[in-house]
Amino acid sequence: MRLWSGVLLLAGLLFLVHCKVGSNGEAPNQGAVQQTAAGQIVANLSSRGIQNDSRLTEQSMIALYLYKKKDYSLSCVSAADRQKCEDGLIFKNEKVDSLGFTNEPGYFGYDADFQSYFPMLVADPGHNYPSSKPSDPAGFADPDVWQCMRIPFSTDPNYGKYECGVNSHPIRYFNKQLTTYTLQVYATNGKGYASSYILDYNLFNSLNHPVKDGDRYYAYFAVHYNATKAAADSEDRFDANATTWKRPIEPDLVSPRIEIKVKLLPEGPYDKAGSVYDIPDYSRWYDPLAGCRATQSVPANSIYISEILWMGSEDTSGTSATEDEFIEIYNSNAFDVSISGWKLNGVGSGTGAIVLPTCATIKANSVYTVGKQTTKAITKLDYVVSDISLSNSGEGTLNIQDSSGTIVSQITGCTTGPWGGFGVNGGSGLPKRSMRLTSIAAFAGTCAAGWSTTSTADTSYSTSSGNLNSSNKAGSDAVEGTVATPGYAGP
Repeated sequence: MRLWSGVLLLAGLLFLVHCKVGSNGEAPNQGAVQQTAAGQIVANLSSRGIQNDSRLTEQSMIALYLYKKKDYSLSCVSAADRQKCEDGLIFKNEKVDSLGFTNEPGYFGYDADFQSYFPMLVADPGHNYPSSKPSDPAGFADPDVWQCMRIPFSTDPNYGKYECGVNSHPIRYFNKQLTTYTLQVYATNGKGYASSYILDYNLFNSLNHPVKDGDRYYAYFAVHYNATKAAADSEDRFDANATTWKRPIEPDLVSPRIEIKVKLLPEGPYDKAGSVYDIPDYSRWYDPLAGCRATQSVPANSIYISEILWMGSEDTSGTSATEDEFIEIYNSNAFDVSISGWKLNGVGSGTGAIVLPTCATIKANSVYTVGKQTTKAITKLDYVVSDISLSNSGEGTLNIQDSSGTIVSQITGCTTGPWGGFGVNGGSGLPKRSMRLTSIAAFAGTCAAGWSTTSTADTSYSTSSGNLNSSNKAGSDAVEGTVATPGYAGP
């Protein structure tokens, strides 16, 4: 066994894109990915086609994601669902083994003094920490190399001051003028979600990465049009107090899959270890979200929460009220809306958010229901998720946020009114009730008005409803169960 030492940094020669280095002996389409005898991997990506793509700007990034076949295959076992499964892995960065990206010529170190991951700076003599940001010194015309960064960690004795020095591995802007992009490949910590590093600078602490001869990996290139903050220098792009990176989960383009087989040792006296793989031509890279991206703007408060079941579905004693909680949202527009990657803020554990799934769509004048299925009292949910957690005493603020970060609609003041005022239930033996809009066509931005508690008298509710499990239905106010109307676009 050999080690992918450190962060899998390649020490090999770069390939000229016009050389015949493809695995089939022909000139590569878009460059090549090389795996060396030691198991190290690097990609040399030609800019052909990339230079002429007007969608790519200085804020763009191209990433190379690698997945171990054994991990990848755990969820990609069905040939019929292969494309959907591949897209799901790339969208969520699940089971990512390694990652490289075009905006970084090297790697970032770990400074234990900060107790967090942070760009490693070779500090000035004496390790001084000025209170105000000094001017860049002469001789460092490239602001990506000399950096003065404000220490953001309140536990640090120099909190708020500046650390200045040389960062030999800065994240840069995307340069369309290059002829070749070299993507060094780095190991993650084995927990996946490698792209968190791009936002939080974590998961890349010089890991030793064991590989074996014959190991198989699946590799994808992914284009993210707006991954970095528009900044003149990289120290601003790494401002820890600002949203400097948009975590690139959902790519704008992905390449066809590249299959890699590790070949550490030569098979014969005239064989060389290592392998080279063609990169598919840029014209073959595709938008995996085609057909489920927003095609038109959505007016404010035209998509909003229409019903909330915070009580759960059973246990009227009030000692537990987490079963089958749900949130229902309504699209009042006359057109379908893609809600792929949208967030429901304030409905998760604590003040956490629920992220809606890739390619989720809410139909015109229809509802979309997100909830638990602990006891499966509610049998028809559009999206089943386990981490909804709604307070029995109400929530201060709930909102819906689209994939660009815009708040689409918001509800405040729910610590009183039908929610906070009603509590867990009305008492032992009484059914669980939800809070719904009095009129689904009327948006209500506060719990103080426009909301009602559900009742067995609701037009949409009946004990024969196929949407409720028979063991959790409330036949009357005296019967324990759930009174709720998920999926009902009314009244």
